Amino acid sequence: MLYALLGAVAIGLVLGLLGSGGSILTVPVLVYLAHEPDKVAIAESLAIVGAIAAVGALPYAKQKLVDWHSVLYFGVPGILGTYGGAALSKWIPGAIQLALFAVVMILAAGLMFRGKKVDDSAERVRQPLWLIGVEGLFVGVLTGLVGVGGGFLIVPALVLLGGLSMRLAVGTSLLIIAAKSAAGFYKYTDVLAEAGQAVDWTLIGIFAVIGIAGSFVGNALSQRVPQAQLKRGFALFLVVMGGFILVREGPKALSPEEAQAAPTEAQAAPAAVDTVAVRILSPSETAAYLAATPEAQVVDVRTPQEVAASGALAEAVVVDFTAPQFAERATEALDPDRPVVLYCRSGNRAGQAARVLADLGYPELVNAGGFADLAAAGLDTEPRTP
Repeated sequence: MLYALLGAVAIGLVLGLLGSGGSILTVPVLVYLAHEPDKVAIAESLAIVGAIAAVGALPYAKQKLVDWHSVLYFGVPGILGTYGGAALSKWIPGAIQLALFAVVMILAAGLMFRGKKVDDSAERVRQPLWLIGVEGLFVGVLTGLVGVGGGFLIVPALVLLGGLSMRLAVGTSLLIIAAKSAAGFYKYTDVLAEAGQAVDWTLIGIFAVIGIAGSFVGNALSQRVPQAQLKRGFALFLVVMGGFILVREGPKALSPEEAQAAPTEAQAAPAAVDTVAVRILSPSETAAYLAATPEAQVVDVRTPQEVAASGALAEAVVVDFTAPQFAERATEALDPDRPVVLYCRSGNRAGQAARVLADLGYPELVNAGGFADLAAAGLDTEPRTP
């Protein structure tokens, strides 16, 4: 979790130093450092990016640096597109979403490498409204699918198509990002609920607060750091990160069978939910269940690093859900004829793991939620080493 918090600081600092771009780090930080499932991470990213953008838009709005016509003609199609992209994600494997996200990262890096500034002094003519609306719709769908704010696309569009000055475009883009992120997040809550998942509100709050604070610090430091070199360095980092994600998620995105078998796509097997009901219990209900069911097997599906940092429930079997061949490892460690109680950090990975086990024929499965809540409820814990 420490690395995830450092990632949140990096998001805020980059936003403050560069004025944009930091939000594109949110999804990989949530997936690879906070160990959130892909679709959950995208939803949480929308909430975090939307909150940061809303706070950032306030000073621009006070200075009347928001063009409400552009909010209407660009923002409304963007809101509809984001909502539609979030709805479309229900049928798209998470590995494909992450691969698309990697492509967006590399595209953003390319725009930063070019380093070509828009001439703010040149007179510009507002382009046809339908063209502005189409651009807004496209950026909105992209936001809904991969969870980025899209400021690196919105600001140039508002300047070149909408005829706005740079400062007016920045303020307007922040308000648009906040509005369409809210629409996409709202839809994702439905998509996740249907998959038996939920966002981690505590994580969202922590990331949003740290991101906002970091952006103020970064803004204060921006005058002391050469912007051109900083942008090129960050662009290089985006290329490396995008390549990493493509290498990791690309094979799953290109192979439907591998993507379906991957742990992060366990929610793509609805048939298991129809045949085996996964019970979701509160910490107190879990304690009562374990006391009444001594034969139950307790499984911790967090990573070894998470377990080493906080400990685990007494006698729990640790089977990392994010590791390859989770199903095979779980089958080796568990008795298919005995009940299984699963937990993780927030309950999302436990829910996905339960779906995998249900598909394997385990008849009685319980999602007990997060470790911290279980420990607070009085369940016995013990230290573990990796």
